[in-house]
This record gives sequence, structure tokens and C-alpha cells, in this order.
Amino acid sequence: MMFNRDSVRARIRKPQRFIRACLLVFALCWVGNGVAFANSGVSQGYTTTVSNLLPGMVMGLSNDKNVAVPASSGHSYQLLGLVADKPLIALNDGSHQAQIVISGTSNALVSSINGTVKAGDKITASPIQGVGMKATDAGQIVGTAQSDLSSKKATSETITDKSGKKQTIEVGLVSLQVSVSYYAGSSSSQSALASVLPPFLLHIANGISGNTVSPLRVLIALLILVFGFVIVANMLQAAVRSGLIAVGRNPLAKKALRRELIDVCLTGLGILVLVAIVVYIVLKI
Repeated sequence: MMFNRDSVRARIRKPQRFIRACLLVFALCWVGNGVAFANSGVSQGYTTTVSNLLPGMVMGLSNDKNVAVPASSGHSYQLLGLVADKPLIALNDGSHQAQIVISGTSNALVSSINGTVKAGDKITASPIQGVGMKATDAGQIVGTAQSDLSSKKATSETITDKSGKKQTIEVGLVSLQVSVSYYAGSSSSQSALASVLPPFLLHIANGISGNTVSPLRVLIALLILVFGFVIVANMLQAAVRSGLIAVGRNPLAKKALRRELIDVCLTGLGILVLVAIVVYIVLKI
């Protein structure tokens, strides 16, 4: 039986071409998925009493009702994120009413109240409910702008400020990297403290106080808490050590030493309660 080399090579090349085509399609799909991931976010379901929410609204957690509401700078909300518009991943247990982007990239509704928003600006809540603005002072931010607020795509609105003067602003959408955190503003010392302290401590402090807490107060509260724990630990260590020495010298004194140890534990508990009250006051003022 005779074999044709050219026909054999052609048969071998056909699977190779098919594999190359599959790899090319896979690469294109991967790139497409990468673009989708870069422009999408992960959302979480939250209970809300507001029905007319718009995609991109800045949302906060109301302290009194524990529901998601459009955030504004005039109220002490714990910022959550943005109202989702086709999120990449939606976390929901079926009982929530609003999907809010808590991480990733999403469109945000912003204004030029604090100046025109540029890429790299930090975005916080503005006096207008649900609308963000460029952050200039220390406080909570919802994320970092990834694009400019274009005047061509924005709409002009006239508002009245606190002094009664009318002001024309621009409102539009920008791409935002959602990451709720504390922004120290232009203060270098506050910025240094914010970079040193772990973000979860700032979130805990904000949750306890119900408002945005400066890194300096968080640091003071942390030092007070550590100082209280050190005092109590030293008290317990000294009581246990002296008790062991006393029992070794006089085994009949166990009951008296046990009562003394209970008194020391109660005193330590009282100190910790007092420290917790002081920490709460520091975070609330």
C-alpha cells in the first residue's frame, strides 16, 4: 500500500489548524471576560425603603432604621457603595430589595459641587442625596474616580446653597473603583495615621460611633484600650503569682486566696468596663 506524503501532512495539519482556531477563540473570550471583569462590580443586597433608586446613586446605611438610603453629607451615614446596574456578581438571600455595589468598578452619579471630578479624585457623599462629589476634607469616601466628569455628557442643574445663593453645577456619571474607606484630606499627619492604622479598625470605629471618626481619635482609643488590658493582665499575673507562692508556704490558705483572686478578677472586669466607656466617649465626641 502506497502512502502519499502530501496527503498525510494535510491530514496532520487539519487538527493543528482546528486546535489553533480553538485557542484563538478561547483567547478572545478570555480577553472579553477580562474587559467585563474590569468594568463590573460585586453587589450585595440591602433592605431599603426607597423605591425610585437610580443606578450609580451613592448609598449609605441609616443608623436609626438600619436600612440602605441615598447618602448625603448632611447626615451621619455609614457609606455602603453604589446602586448596581447589571453587577457581575449579586449576593442576595431573596429578602432584600436593593443591589449595592460594594467592590469592583461601577458607574457613579457625581456632581461638580466641590469642583470638577477628575480621574484619581476621591468621591464622597454630597449635600444632594445619592449624588457624590470630590472629597477635599477628611471623611469617608465611597471610592476613587477612574474617569473625568465630561461636560458633554453631564447635565447642568441649579441648586441653592446654605447661604441662599444659587449655584449651577454639573451632574453626570463617572467610572468609579468602589472601595469604602477613610480619606484623610489634605492633612499630612492624618494621612500618615490613616496609612498606619489597619482599615478594619477604622470601619469598627465608624460603626461604633455611627459617624466618620478621624484616625487620631481611633489611635487614642486604641492606646487607651491597650493600656487597660495591660493593667488588668499585670493585676491578674501578680495575683496568681502571689497566690501560688502563698499556697506553697501555707496550703490551708486556699479559700482566702481564692476569694482574693475572685476580687482581683472583679476589679479587672470593672477596669475593662470603665476603659470601654472611655473609648466609646472618645469615638463619639
